Amino acid sequence: MSKLIRTNFDRHEQRRDRRYVSPAITVTIGDECFAVVDWSLGGFQPVGGPQVAIGQEITGAVTIAGNDQSFAFTAEAVHRDGRNGLGFRFVERSQSLINALDRALIVRLMGRRRA
Repeated sequence: MSKLIRTNFDRHEQRRDRRYVSPAITVTIGDECFAVVDWSLGGFQPVGGPQVAIGQEITGAVTIAGNDQSFAFTAEAVHRDGRNGLGFRFVERSQSLINALDRALIVRLMGRRRA
């Protein structure tokens, strides 16, 4: 089992992983594709996502802007936000998905430094 490291130091924030809005990702669940409000290595919040109950698991695929590859996942609905809908926590995600999200963040951050 891997050790959990907290990357968000806001004492009121319960999430373990920092959230990002960029690079943009989309999630495909069933036949529907949803833009994502924000995401982290721990989960995501789709815009108008699927209508499921808290605790229900879904399966789908993540696509990262600028990368035409998709990555399978299983996630659990963990909270409801009145403005943006449901938030999901990854239950199963591949190392390939984690690596792709990490690379996308590095590219975004490095691009910012050059500007």
